[in-house]
Amino acid sequence: MSTSPQQPEFKSAQYEFNAEQNRTIGELAAAMSVVATLMKVAGLVFLIFFGLVLYGVLQTEGPPISAYAPVVGLGAAALLCLAIAFWTSGSAHSFRRIVESQNRDIWHLMNALSSLRDMYGLLRTIIIAALVLAAVGAALALFHGSAR
Repeated sequence: MSTSPQQPEFKSAQYEFNAEQNRTIGELAAAMSVVATLMKVAGLVFLIFFGLVLYGVLQTEGPPISAYAPVVGLGAAALLCLAIAFWTSGSAHSFRRIVESQNRDIWHLMNALSSLRDMYGLLRTIIIAALVLAAVGAALALFHGSAR
């Protein structure tokens, strides 16, 4: 009985992370998954509060326009939490796939980084908009106070 020659191990030209690096990436993915789950829960809580406050405002006879401010704030908070949750979840999945897969580490890493880039781009835009709105609000408060 003859033995067949052993096949050479397949080697990819792509970089493959070692065991220690995979452990670090796996721990990152696990932590990101927990954060994503908590953000989904927070988003759902904000969504419930949004619905309750909106219902209360709609039950009021002729509510002033300012009554809708908390509704808008809670809706924005729900959307922000859910957007961050799903982007973080997607990135965590890609980081986890780095640990689980062979010969696709760089592809999964770039996918995770792209998702994080998009999330931080959104956060940057929201923070800039909030600062602009705060500055406008402060200017209006000062102008309104000095006009009296």
